[in-house]
Amino acid sequence: MSIYMKKTFISISLFITCILSATAQNSQYDTIVLPKVILFGDTLPEIVLDPVEINATRLSKVNLQEWQMRYLRIVYPYALRTARLTKKINDDLQKCDSKRERKRYLDECEKVLRAQFESNLKNLSRKQGQYLIKLIDRETGQTVYDLLKEYRSGWKAFWWNFAGKFFQLNMKEGYDAIGEDREIENYVARLEEIYQHDGTIYRINNEQFNTPVPGEKRSK
Repeated sequence: MSIYMKKTFISISLFITCILSATAQNSQYDTIVLPKVILFGDTLPEIVLDPVEINATRLSKVNLQEWQMRYLRIVYPYALRTARLTKKINDDLQKCDSKRERKRYLDECEKVLRAQFESNLKNLSRKQGQYLIKLIDRETGQTVYDLLKEYRSGWKAFWWNFAGKFFQLNMKEGYDAIGEDREIENYVARLEEIYQHDGTIYRINNEQFNTPVPGEKRSK
């Protein structure tokens, strides 16, 4: 042990001793007798602290190319927005009293989808579109094809228009976090950590989508 460490340890121990002495002087009935230890010729109180468990998460090394990570950074926020918008639409559809009202609502939602996403999605490359389809399944638990079947109108028109831009784009493609997509999952887990700390998740969760009110007709 270095001289500096010895002095530091003695200083801390003396500080604790002073606190205990001052506390003991305040009341003669609450004195706590502590075990003592002799250190460097000085008798000091020995305090044993309860063990503290420290848990740390360690992410695996990312085995992706830089362009792949860049593409994932581009499309992942859109997948998060799609998941949030899907939940809102599902909640609103529960308030629709008829098939006609449901169809009208979804038709209006298509306009919202186009305004919110279309201009940016048009600029995606085919590979970025593939990543987006995978991440939508990750965030919603449904493939884009399943979303098309469920909503029929509205989303169908929007997503088929999106898919038409990309040759051989598989709308049924799912996400396999522990299989073929494990490297993507490893990197997206890192993105989640980053987005939690830089406010991205908060901003996305608090964005206002101009979706229609169920049962309410909009002026043209």
